[in-house]
Amino acid sequence: MKRFLGHQHLLVRFISLYALGLILFFTSWTTSYYLLPEGLLSGMGILPTLAGDSAADTLASEFATIFLLNMAGFSLILIGNYVLRVGYFGFGGLVPLAWMVLYGVTLGTNSFGIPMAEPMAPSIAVFGRSGLYEMMAAVLLAVSTSTISANYSENFRSSSVPVPKSERKMDREHWIGAVIAILLLALAAMREAYMIVNL
Repeated sequence: MKRFLGHQHLLVRFISLYALGLILFFTSWTTSYYLLPEGLLSGMGILPTLAGDSAADTLASEFATIFLLNMAGFSLILIGNYVLRVGYFGFGGLVPLAWMVLYGVTLGTNSFGIPMAEPMAPSIAVFGRSGLYEMMAAVLLAVSTSTISANYSENFRSSSVPVPKSERKMDREHWIGAVIAILLLALAAMREAYMIVNL
């Protein structure tokens, strides 16, 4: 896995990190569905609180809310990648992994601001929802911006050293990846908004 997460090609790094996230997601979803109480995380967190517990009056308003809140969350990825890169891995990559675990628990315990009729049992039907595509966008943004780190450490035991500004740059492949990540997020947010206003 280490070889793939640190691969020179962005696509390989993206697939590897997303695959790892999916493993963590399905593990947390299955565990929480069978072992944790329904509504465990309801009302917790800043972004869910800002999203509210009712749908907006229009599709455009709901889309704007979902998209902008996700973009605010995506800033954590950029901050993480800017602060430190350890070996081949930018700290921003930890953010989507944590989100995928949290999404699994939220899904398994039905802790959404606007809950489903009942918790969703683990199945591949989840790919019909927008959540995993929002996470996919987050993973793509993380691997696309991993070269912006201001500090670098060879491993977790060694001290970090500043990275010269001339080396904190994104090539064409990384810029394309970042743009696609934002577009993918917009599409996922629109689908989620449509599902919410048509409940």
